[in-house]
Amino acid sequence: MTRHHRSIASIAIFVGAFVASGPAAATAALPAPAANAATPLPSAPPLESGFGTLPTGPLDSTRSATLQALLDDFVTHGAPDVMAAVITPDGIWSGAAGVSGPDGRPVTPDAEFAIASITKTFMATLIMRLVEQGRMDLDAPLASYLGDVQADTNGATIRQALAMRAGLADTAAGVNDLTAADPLHIWTPEEIIATFDPPIAAAGAMSQHSNPTWKLLGMAAEHVTGKSLAAAMRAELLDPVGADRVLLQGPEAVTPKPWALPMPGHMGDLDASLLGQGDALPFLASASYSAGAAGMASDAPSLAKWAWHLFAGDIINAGSLGVISDSRLSDGMGLYQIFDYPGFTTYGYDGGTRGYGSKLIASMDRPAVVVVLVNDLDTDPSVVAGQLLDAATK
Repeated sequence: MTRHHRSIASIAIFVGAFVASGPAAATAALPAPAANAATPLPSAPPLESGFGTLPTGPLDSTRSATLQALLDDFVTHGAPDVMAAVITPDGIWSGAAGVSGPDGRPVTPDAEFAIASITKTFMATLIMRLVEQGRMDLDAPLASYLGDVQADTNGATIRQALAMRAGLADTAAGVNDLTAADPLHIWTPEEIIATFDPPIAAAGAMSQHSNPTWKLLGMAAEHVTGKSLAAAMRAELLDPVGADRVLLQGPEAVTPKPWALPMPGHMGDLDASLLGQGDALPFLASASYSAGAAGMASDAPSLAKWAWHLFAGDIINAGSLGVISDSRLSDGMGLYQIFDYPGFTTYGYDGGTRGYGSKLIASMDRPAVVVVLVNDLDTDPSVVAGQLLDAATK
């Protein structure tokens, strides 16, 4: 289903004023960074896992009861809600506790959720799919894959962009106000790029969290595939493994219900009236602006199943997994090694936006996937994720 595209006059005026007073003024004050100043890292070793075929049956009742009790305890100690899924070779479990949304409805395991920066794991996987197909080169300039899109890529390569070493700045101040100004607006690449701040360092010289970099990678994937990013993800990453409730939100698909929504007091400065506008989470303009950096949604079981397929080698090969999880990089390249869980070798990613916090972890030595979703950015899901992992693999 395609949503109708509202008039962009008000957004165009707002973006123009924002750019005139911010990025454009700052550009002249900065020297042009030198491209590819740092020595590139050698190739990463393959990431091998013991993941086999996705199991189809449930976990046993004893472990299932233990896992549910952990969620109940998490809510008792202050979380407004929690949705989780666990997969081991022995079976699949999902559960939920607490209430969500302005009406305080009991949350369910299949509630759709804005997974925010876990989108980067999908984005990195898509890039590696295209590399495996010979359609992209990790060490080619990002700019060479943008077609007619005009953006300052700072001379960065695809590999540097994936590692957030492109030298590009993070999201500029004031963007939340821009998206809230017209919650049904669908942001174009040109409008998104117009909000970017200028580069802050030479490409390759430093690690800098940068959502704009991932948005440019998404635009590159669109150019290479000749499809929208949502369609490319569906064709390359989602439909082949039956992930029909995972999606990049935007004009091409309605985000399926039920939705997990934050309650008052757990959504920061997010206006509750915006929630779900445009059939997206937290709302359409925010999701479309977030794009390849943070625009995806999923429920917990669907995300866990997709991650199992990823680590089982059903989507990209072990060599590609090694690239995007390179443990020599603090944030990896869409996956990072997580050292929070002694006794486990784990990889994964976090997501967070106003009213939404998420955690994806995969254990290599004791094969398991754990997903935890909480409608509160300030409630850390890491501890309960580790408890679930430990209880499920005993």
